[in-house]
Amino acid sequence: MDDFDEYFVAGEPDKRERAYGWATAIGLQDVDGLKVSDFLLKTARRNIEGEITQVEAEQIIDTYYETKEGHNQPEGQKEADKVACRINETINSPTFRFSPEYYIGLHGRLFKDVFAHAGKIREVELTKREWVLNGDTVNYTPSYLVKDSLAYDFAEEKKFSYCGLSEEAFTEHFASFISGLWQIHPFREGNTRTVAVFAIKYLHAMRYDVTNALFKEKSWYFRNALVRANYENRQLNVEKTLQPLENFFKVLIYGSTIELRNRFLRIGVEHEMQKSDAVKDLHRNVGGIDVGINNMDVGINVGIKQGEILSHTEENAVKAILRDNRITAKALSAVLGVTSRQAERIMVSLKKKTGLRREGARKNGRWIF
Repeated sequence: MDDFDEYFVAGEPDKRERAYGWATAIGLQDVDGLKVSDFLLKTARRNIEGEITQVEAEQIIDTYYETKEGHNQPEGQKEADKVACRINETINSPTFRFSPEYYIGLHGRLFKDVFAHAGKIREVELTKREWVLNGDTVNYTPSYLVKDSLAYDFAEEKKFSYCGLSEEAFTEHFASFISGLWQIHPFREGNTRTVAVFAIKYLHAMRYDVTNALFKEKSWYFRNALVRANYENRQLNVEKTLQPLENFFKVLIYGSTIELRNRFLRIGVEHEMQKSDAVKDLHRNVGGIDVGINNMDVGINVGIKQGEILSHTEENAVKAILRDNRITAKALSAVLGVTSRQAERIMVSLKKKTGLRREGARKNGRWIF
């Protein structure tokens, strides 16, 4: 991601604007633990330099993944590359419509040919174990209420006027609307990236210039803030809080100097409580839907032996194991986009670097750092 920093500091205005669009698009892939390819980065630079158009950049990426070489790339990388192209194009497009239909169509546009269910309302229930919740899940809107909930939220928001609001009042209401939209979780996958792009488009429609590098650097904070805005646990004395999400939008919209730190969003940190035993054994998915992995500051919760450095793939493996400590090598390979044999090698490497070990029976055991 440092590839574009030169354009942010002293680049020409047009190049800087294009670089911010790409930085946002690429940074948002982090919310699902995905990384774009070097080929995408090179293609993005060609567009930033004015050598090719956005449309041509997207065509180049789509064509690449039709080749033999492209077919051999991990599915996660293919998803990240294609979706990044579409997010960049969407952010820079002047078109926008404030409606549930646009929101659903936006998901279809971003994830076409990536998800079979792109642009389709989910018909299954979801749970997602969250690092920021110590393994617990947000309660998402039931699938049979998704359409009505979307219609209601958009109708209520349309009645609201932002005119004359202070920065505090503006971000408070905007954060509330966006967090509510995210909580509905209309789609099986890709909800956070969709709501992020929609938020940017909505702010652009209100004439706010929010194309900057914040999503490049803080996309995981954005997701964790959405989680905290929609989670409460009376047993642990944890209430829903919009403050982290409001802070994010204050920085994004007004350039406020607020420190956005992921680790301070984790329940138990601000309340000085221990992890709840009640959330340790929650199921990882419902209806066979893979919920992916969740980001965290690797090193805070995992001891890395002196002199050892984790690769990006190993960091993602750590996140996956912390997310699901019963994960198999086969399941880990699917998350990381590598072969089962490569996943096994990663496990061996983590045993050396972090002290990872297996506890319990082979079939029912769990991984411990």
